[in-house]
Amino acid sequence: QGWLSAWGANPDAEGNARPLLSGNDSSNGMIDFAGSGVVHLVGGFSGLMGAITVGPRRHRFGEDGRPNPVPGHNTTMMALGTIILWFGWYGFNC
Repeated sequence: QGWLSAWGANPDAEGNARPLLSGNDSSNGMIDFAGSGVVHLVGGFSGLMGAITVGPRRHRFGEDGRPNPVPGHNTTMMALGTIILWFGWYGFNC
């Protein structure tokens, strides 16, 4: 029941912990700014399900268990992807 505990963040006048969500005025309440809790919950769950569905990369390790070398990447496409993500992030947040 520390000062940052969701179940007792602001004690009442007698020092007793107040519940986070009790449905009345004695509750500490909860603010989900712009739905960020739902957004991150759905995104995290979707990412987990995608990783489970796709599974590990094939041919990542050789027969002896040592990692295979990864071929070089296309720097131009990396830069283009970075610019697209940067542009979208600014469009969303500004």
